[in-house]
Amino acid sequence: MINLMANALTSNTIQTIAQNTDACVKIETGLKAVGRPAFTLIDKNTDKETRKYAASKELLYQLLCFGIYLAIIPPIFKEGGFKLAKKIFKNEALPNFKNAKQMLAYHHLAYMTPEERLLEKNQKFLKLITEDLVNPKDNGAKLREYLIGNGKDKLGLHKRTLEKQGKMFELAKGSIEFSSIIGSVVGLTILAPELSHLVLHPIMKFCGLEKSHKEKPAEQQNTLNKNA
Repeated sequence: MINLMANALTSNTIQTIAQNTDACVKIETGLKAVGRPAFTLIDKNTDKETRKYAASKELLYQLLCFGIYLAIIPPIFKEGGFKLAKKIFKNEALPNFKNAKQMLAYHHLAYMTPEERLLEKNQKFLKLITEDLVNPKDNGAKLREYLIGNGKDKLGLHKRTLEKQGKMFELAKGSIEFSSIIGSVVGLTILAPELSHLVLHPIMKFCGLEKSHKEKPAEQQNTLNKNA
């Protein structure tokens, strides 16, 4: 069991997820969207209607958070971090990546062997590395050829290109991830609560949940002293 846990925690997949703000936030939001409503529904100390209302509201709130994250992180903060990195390293001959997605795909593949990069699960990353991407510090050599090896580069990109570029790729990725963290804070702790007040109640009302959750008026107490 310990060996299985150690292998899982040290696998490339887990390490990639742990170092990826985007993946971490999506997983956390997904778990909250499933777990919180589920635990609310099984709480037997609350009446059925209240549980139904609370679980539905929590689910809608987490979906709202997920939507906000998707709307602002990739197009605004992640790309903003990528553009900042390009400005910082504009004199360092960083390959002319077109966007953050391309840069992160390159970084992801860099730590694999050429054989691993060609696996079906990595094709989505490899397709982002187009033929026009070259390494300015290696006489304009094509980055795609480094990645797939072509039977020549058995050392792989990690040994050849990353060493030539120094710490630029790591710092560029750090800039993207840091911007994503800032975006997640802005989106999930500032925007989400404010927007929830505007949209959740109308949605709940439209679904008929607000009406069913209204508290029943307390029965008028009989204050008449029958012994009078």
